[in-house]
Amino acid sequence: MRYASLTERIAPAEGAAGADPWEVHDRALERLDAGEDITLLSIGQEGDRRTPEPIVEAAVASLRAGDHHYADVRGQRTLRAAIARYHERLCGVPVTEAAVNVFAGAQNALFAAAQVLLEPGDEVVLVAPWYTTYPATFAASGATIVPLETRADEGHRLDAAALERLLTPRTRVVVLNVPGNPVGHCPDRDTLAAVLRLCVERRIWIVFDAVYLDVVDPSGVALPHALPGADDVLLTVGSLSKSHRMSGWRIGWTVAPPALAEHFANLAMCMQYGLSPFVQQAATVAIERSVRTPRIVAQALAERRVVARRALGDLAPARLLDSGRGMFLLLDVAPLGIDAREFALDLLERHGVAVLPCGGFGPGGERLARIGLCVDGERLARACEAVSSCVAEHRSRLSGPGAEDRRERAG
Repeated sequence: MRYASLTERIAPAEGAAGADPWEVHDRALERLDAGEDITLLSIGQEGDRRTPEPIVEAAVASLRAGDHHYADVRGQRTLRAAIARYHERLCGVPVTEAAVNVFAGAQNALFAAAQVLLEPGDEVVLVAPWYTTYPATFAASGATIVPLETRADEGHRLDAAALERLLTPRTRVVVLNVPGNPVGHCPDRDTLAAVLRLCVERRIWIVFDAVYLDVVDPSGVALPHALPGADDVLLTVGSLSKSHRMSGWRIGWTVAPPALAEHFANLAMCMQYGLSPFVQQAATVAIERSVRTPRIVAQALAERRVVARRALGDLAPARLLDSGRGMFLLLDVAPLGIDAREFALDLLERHGVAVLPCGGFGPGGERLARIGLCVDGERLARACEAVSSCVAEHRSRLSGPGAEDRRERAG
């Protein structure tokens, strides 16, 4: 049977070896389902934490009150108003609920942005390494992905001059993820101002993915929202998945200029026809009453980062890359003469720990393994000790049989 060309554009971005980027994670889930003791550090959610009880109870109470009918396709007004206040608190600029559209998670919001802003022949700039779903999400529109590569030895710093060299008359969107997944990078104010100036001058949209913003200290992160011209070109995407431990609830949003918000409403009408009202009620309670949860999550991540770094120990010649922000550490395994997929498969097979190889995260990702700060205490320490042991085993092979070939691959 015939399928639309869309099916090719939405297929998972393959890594350097042509593998599905979720291969290791999926294998780990299969082994978990089979009853094995597997530690998942391969996904961005806290596996041993639950949504705060007041949020859960709000959904239960809403269901019992009969709040299970059709809802406003833009999102319930009370939730949109709460998101507007939340956005002002995070980003420092006031907006009204008219600027807000509610979607089934930030991923759905990003897909909606691609559909409304892009079409065949357009170009969208992604900063590499990027989150693995980005290419399919934005290419689904028929647009062409243009990678803006960053370097590990420069801290994956965003270079506005390098961005300018990539821009063409076909560039329609630049995607910024702050703090970045997987690298955790946050551009400085001058860089953001330069990027914004370029986009304002050339009428290019900035899609600003801020889903990790509230699990760091937002006051220490430069943001473009209050800069001149931002109102015209800036679209912000947010969610409660990380900040309020609600990844499975699927609540995300966009904050956009009024005309764009109206287009989102039209798309929502034919795409999802509104979200579950009881989930929206829970999200409203999360924003308005569970205000300490993001700080609790941020503190937990900071404590896990200390535990993980201590347990990882000496990883030479592999390199640990840590921005100090966000939910992840990165391990550069190229000096071991292997790629990240090979390392992650070996770690899972022999040590029962799942990390995510970043081959599907764009140029340079094939050498990086993402380690999620997803579990607490002793379990995290044991998992990181296993990562260190796996590095040591591969390090020993640099002087064993086949060592010359491995050293050549290590560069």
